[in-house]
Amino acid sequence: MPVKPQDDQTDAPADRIIAAMTDLAGALARLNDLIAQHLGIAPTDLLCLHVLDRAGTSTAGELGSRLGRTTGAVTHMIDRLEKAGYVRRRPDPRDRRRVLVEASAPGLERIASFYQGMDARSRGSLAAFSADQLTAIHTFLLEGYESATEECHHLIGGPSSRLRQ
Repeated sequence: MPVKPQDDQTDAPADRIIAAMTDLAGALARLNDLIAQHLGIAPTDLLCLHVLDRAGTSTAGELGSRLGRTTGAVTHMIDRLEKAGYVRRRPDPRDRRRVLVEASAPGLERIASFYQGMDARSRGSLAAFSADQLTAIHTFLLEGYESATEECHHLIGGPSSRLRQ
């Protein structure tokens, strides 16, 4: 996280956008923590459900890679989520030695209900932008996602990393 300018009065649009992104990341982390608390699950469990919602049915190994968690940690997480009714395991029809994990529709609907207000407000805000502006925002968000993912890979695999899993 960059050091905040002492006077907090910068006119550079890029600086204001980066500061707003940092604030947004913090607010989303807090929101996700609160939602996880309301659901009675861990924040990482909620992240796992987000991954399953976006990526679809996955193996435990794939989830471990996406979440940066060991196989053992993912297995315990899946056990908790299955017991709570958020996921189910099923044999892989192409390889009976593998198990697939999928999120339950009722579980995802329950989670989505916590985001309805923010979703509606975001869509209302986005309605003020032109198609070209929306394309630029989307491109910027995708590049931000890729950059964050790259930083995760760097921290996990970098030579000075102490975060090896």
